[in-house]
Amino acid sequence: MITPLTQTAIAVLNDIAEPSSPNHPELYSIDSEELSKLLFKLVNGNIICKKSQECCPLNLESYRLTRPKNCISLLDVLEATGEHINCNDPTKEELYLHFQKAAPRLGVLNQITRTFLSQIKLTDF
Repeated sequence: MITPLTQTAIAVLNDIAEPSSPNHPELYSIDSEELSKLLFKLVNGNIICKKSQECCPLNLESYRLTRPKNCISLLDVLEATGEHINCNDPTKEELYLHFQKAAPRLGVLNQITRTFLSQIKLTDF
């Protein structure tokens, strides 16, 4: 349901918030150029900022969150990255295994989104 880039953005934000977390840049699903673009989007989205202008732009330790981790929402990440949510039919069990605590809310979001989208007909445009 969450795109690979959004998943990477979440992993990057977790690594910035907690440098000792198990995620590491070499494990991300993007190359260094894409990571640079992602960090730029997160800075422009006011989710992260550089600690100083002299810091290395690809070093996650060069950044800090602009607000506490519990105040950054999935919506914030989606808006900053320009990503979207993919509706799955139906909500698959893998969603619950992969997204842990967020899975029940993502499953409900998936179902509600599918219901609303199914009610918009071509004749409505």
